[in-house]
Amino acid sequence: MTDLLAVRLWTNLLDFLQANWGTIVALLAVMLLVFLAVRKMVKDRKAGIGPCGQKCSHCPNAHKCHQQTD
Repeated sequence: MTDLLAVRLWTNLLDFLQANWGTIVALLAVMLLVFLAVRKMVKDRKAGIGPCGQKCSHCPNAHKCHQQTD
C-alpha cells in the first residue's frame, strides 16, 4: 500500500515538473539575478562605494547620503 502511494506521489510530482518547467526555470533565473544584485549592493556598501558608484569622500553630495548625527 505504501509503495503504491509513493509511486503515485512521484508520478504527480514529475507530472507537475514537466508541465511547469519553464515557469520554474524563469523563477530561478529571476531569483538568481536578484540575489546577485543584492550581493553587489552589500559589497559596494561595505567598500564605501555610494549608490552613484563612486567613493563618498569625493562626492559633493556626501552629506545628503550620510547624514551625521551629533
